[in-house]
Amino acid sequence: LKLNEGMPDVGRILGTWGQLVIRGKEWRPNAAVCSCGVMVWVLYAPEDGSQAQCVESWIPLSVKWDIPDSGQDGTLLCQGTVKAADTRILSGRKLMIRVSVCMTAEAYVPSLAEYYEPSEVPEDIQLRKKTYMPCLAAEAGEKGFMIDEELTLPGSAPAIEKMVRYSLQPEITDRKVLGDKAVFRGNCIFHLLYRTADGVLASWDFEIPFSQYTELEREYGNQAQVDFSPFVTALETEMAEGGRIRLKAGLSGQYLLYDTPEITVAEDAYSPFREVTLQTEAMELPAMRPQMQQVIRIEQTAPFGGTRCADSEFFAGCPRIQPRADRDTAELNGTFQVLYYDAEGQLQSGNVHYQQEEPMESGDASAIVWCTPKGRPQIMPGADGTGLKAEMILHQESADS
Repeated sequence: LKLNEGMPDVGRILGTWGQLVIRGKEWRPNAAVCSCGVMVWVLYAPEDGSQAQCVESWIPLSVKWDIPDSGQDGTLLCQGTVKAADTRILSGRKLMIRVSVCMTAEAYVPSLAEYYEPSEVPEDIQLRKKTYMPCLAAEAGEKGFMIDEELTLPGSAPAIEKMVRYSLQPEITDRKVLGDKAVFRGNCIFHLLYRTADGVLASWDFEIPFSQYTELEREYGNQAQVDFSPFVTALETEMAEGGRIRLKAGLSGQYLLYDTPEITVAEDAYSPFREVTLQTEAMELPAMRPQMQQVIRIEQTAPFGGTRCADSEFFAGCPRIQPRADRDTAELNGTFQVLYYDAEGQLQSGNVHYQQEEPMESGDASAIVWCTPKGRPQIMPGADGTGLKAEMILHQESADS
């Protein structure tokens, strides 16, 4: 990235942030493709000691997964998060931006499983039947919607002179199946880092609720469950009069619906008057386990201290499953990024890495796992250092036959 004309030369990097935006998904023969990109902001301290400057960029991405060719199109569910972002100085006018993204994809195709029941059974033959209720993925899709809001800071917050960087984090708080509709509610956390009239940096979080529903292919009973995973498809802001912020965002709520149909099969037959031979066939069903979500609470202590925190971010890494003798665990990792003013009033930045292992709720080493941040990180400056707290959700999804 080259600096624009008129911007001062780079002295040191203060922070790098990224917002993942998923533009589209494509089902191809033998492959699933997700077209996306990362909105990037780089804050730097100029070499001449003047006010901190921020530059923006867009890094396009295309992620491809190889999948078996089913001969038909299906539904592709994608989820991603920015797990790391950093910038290196190549020269006073040129920067190298690196962004690491963790992407997860699930590909579903419709399938038909047939099973047979004996008909016109003679009166002297008794059948032993058994009823199964497997949990099956019955339907998948997504519902796109827009958010168009005018946001105003409360009177207790310093007024905005200029926006520096922002992010949008959608979270689902409630979901349910109502007949032929899937309903979901949640919040979007719009995080803003801005410059005040005094020339200092400050941040604020806006919580924007949303409620949506999508039409399903058929009507389901009370036993049906649905999971939603939201992502951002578009994001733009502009300053309006009176310090208001105009936010326009596109979002998509992907869903996977589980149903438990009753399947009754004959497993044995008996007659007191004759020999009965029963012919059976094995039927394999792609049984699912409803998605499990485990909230992980993280606490770290940073070696640096400051008089005031200007901004904070927590990047959740990509988990890895580690087989263990008693129970498989998920190896979790992440990074806190803190922007703060030191005792001399100078703007500083610091990173703290996090790593730990958590037991797998599913106990299945073949499970699909991914992490998403939950809420915003908390920063507690102290005399001996800075306390850091964050939460993230460990998602686990697995299948049986």
